[in-house]
Amino acid sequence: MAAKTAPAPTRTGALVRMAAGVSALALTGQLTLVAAIPVLTRLYSPEDFGIFTIYLSVVNILGAIAGLRFSTSLYVVEDRAGALIALKLVLLAVCGTSLVVLTAGYLLSAMMPPSLQHLVCLVPIGMAAVGVADAMNCWCLRFNHIRDFGMGRLILPATMALLQVGFGLAGIGDDAMVRAHILSQVVLIAFLCIRLLKWEDIRHIKQASWQSVAATARREYKFPLFELPSAFVGFAIINLPAIFIGSLFGTAFAGHFGVAARLVTGPVTLIALPLSNVFVAEASKGFDRQHLLSTAFGLLAVAAVLIALPVLGLGFVSPFVVVPLLGPSWMPTGQIMAALALMCAAQALSTPIQEVPTLFRRQELRLAVDVVRAMFVFAPLLIGARLGQDPLQVIFAMAAGGATGYTLGIAVALILLSRPGGARPSGAPVNGPV
Repeated sequence: MAAKTAPAPTRTGALVRMAAGVSALALTGQLTLVAAIPVLTRLYSPEDFGIFTIYLSVVNILGAIAGLRFSTSLYVVEDRAGALIALKLVLLAVCGTSLVVLTAGYLLSAMMPPSLQHLVCLVPIGMAAVGVADAMNCWCLRFNHIRDFGMGRLILPATMALLQVGFGLAGIGDDAMVRAHILSQVVLIAFLCIRLLKWEDIRHIKQASWQSVAATARREYKFPLFELPSAFVGFAIINLPAIFIGSLFGTAFAGHFGVAARLVTGPVTLIALPLSNVFVAEASKGFDRQHLLSTAFGLLAVAAVLIALPVLGLGFVSPFVVVPLLGPSWMPTGQIMAALALMCAAQALSTPIQEVPTLFRRQELRLAVDVVRAMFVFAPLLIGARLGQDPLQVIFAMAAGGATGYTLGIAVALILLSRPGGARPSGAPVNGPV
């Protein structure tokens, strides 16, 4: 069957404008989060930020695999009925993995530092919330609810910033930042469910047979087989450094790293990710490879102008502005921001086309790229710590390795898009040039 055609320049321009609009919503949410940081650094200590950073790093990793990556199978379902069955499969997977993590947390709690033991119950809750939110975001993209997806990118960070400030002013306790994160995820899930699902859909999810759920799991086995380890590695690259830094250099230094990441890495992830989501939504419509390649270059240009260049500028000035902005005790944060800026700029360029291997059902290739990128990130970190190097030198080396890994991902995605021949991304044919 021939793919639909459309004037490439017109269609690509519309997509770039759509991506820019979604990213602008994410940017607004991130600006709220960034604007709250000078207040938060006066309400919470570096140790408080360190505990929250470790919690958030663990939850981001576990949340990415909570649904066993069946959430991304929503991209390839044929219709809404199949999507409802896949969504039930995701919810069951989230419940099962969260119970496993809760049990493991209780068994290992005696080995944890006392300052982290209260996270045993909170981590599975946060993990489950992130897993469900991820599934709802995938639903948005599959059924072209781009505006709702963009609103979610605004609601999540803005809600978390407001809750963290409010809880800090109220003096709720040491885990106030963690509770604010969980509640912000709940708000996002409620918003998306109200916008996307009808009562009839909920009834169909409940009534979906176990046989149909099992059949969906068997049919989409590649997602847990290849996507699961790939997602784990990809999110570990972003989140494990904070955990390692906390264990190697202390909780306070993890707090500095967490604030730096919040100012640099967080905005990059949440602003660049909508560009990837727009690309996924476009690929699901079945346009030819030449159109997808031109779309990819358009989104890369948006990422370069809107994210990569500003991030590099932020990294350059951060050592000079952090002390006036956050206070004298936060000087290491500015230096860490300068180190992370290079890696984050490369990440911003890689993110818009990061799903290309998955869309073309080349999950094994994505896994290989993520493993290589993990080696570039963690080798400098672990070797530098082993040799007793200064923490800032270790972080600079880690950032350079990460930038190299993300550049490799960009090259692989563009090569896949440039190759002739057909494939089946998102259940629709992607044809070669005609």
